[in-house]
Amino acid sequence: MSNICADRMRSIIIAIVIGLGMGFLGSKNLQFAFLLYLMLIIALLVDGFSGFCPLRVLLRKILPKCEDR
Repeated sequence: MSNICADRMRSIIIAIVIGLGMGFLGSKNLQFAFLLYLMLIIALLVDGFSGFCPLRVLLRKILPKCEDR
């Protein structure tokens, strides 16, 4: 885990969120899956258009930036 940096951890967390959404879809819990995917889409669009990602800000306080390794 010593090679983990903020941006890699962010990708891992996003993959986990996508997996949870797939689990909700598989269990026929469409409301939770829809809300989870909607929040993820909004967060990624905000990050893409503005460059601001609260998860990245939080993770950079805990883990080093990938460039700083």
